[in-house]
Amino acid sequence: MMGKDKKDPYKEIADSLDIEPDNIELGSQFIEGEGAKADNDKTHSGSILDNGDDNKVFEKVERELKVEQEKCLRLQAEMENIRKRGLVEVSNARKYAFESFATNVISVADSLEKALSTEEQSIEHLTSGVQLTLKQMTQAFERANIVAIEPDVGEKFDPNWHQAVSTKSIDQLDDGFEVGAVCEVLQKGYKISDRVIRPAIVVVSG
Repeated sequence: MMGKDKKDPYKEIADSLDIEPDNIELGSQFIEGEGAKADNDKTHSGSILDNGDDNKVFEKVERELKVEQEKCLRLQAEMENIRKRGLVEVSNARKYAFESFATNVISVADSLEKALSTEEQSIEHLTSGVQLTLKQMTQAFERANIVAIEPDVGEKFDPNWHQAVSTKSIDQLDDGFEVGAVCEVLQKGYKISDRVIRPAIVVVSG
């Protein structure tokens, strides 16, 4: 009933079994302690499982990282080998290109020596030999991709290809000349591809 005190189930059992009250409290504490221990064991067991899963994930990531590191090292080694091969190829290309040009120039030198060694040759014969030697030199230049820079008279002065050493008043020139035009070529220039070896030496109208 509502008016009566709530009965302790442990005490009722003790009364029926004739157990001392102190032992009832110990039994109650023991049961409660065992319940708490069971809860702790469950929590601890769950924690162990969680730690095990974390370790597996960590080991997987570690393995994948190691694989990627090995790939990076192999790629670095391959790039270094490519770089070294490139340097060797560039060096060989320069060396062989120079050797080829030197061979052609040697042929020109041979022709000059032969022309000078000939005694009592006529002017016509000497001129013919010089022309032949010049032709050999021109061919050697062409093989080495060396091109002459020969501006036309009246052509606009271009500082990229020409070097002006003096100017001439436009009043001293023929009609049709504009200011800043090449009016005389003192020495032709040379270039390799688009790189100037020597600019053409010119006089410019002013």
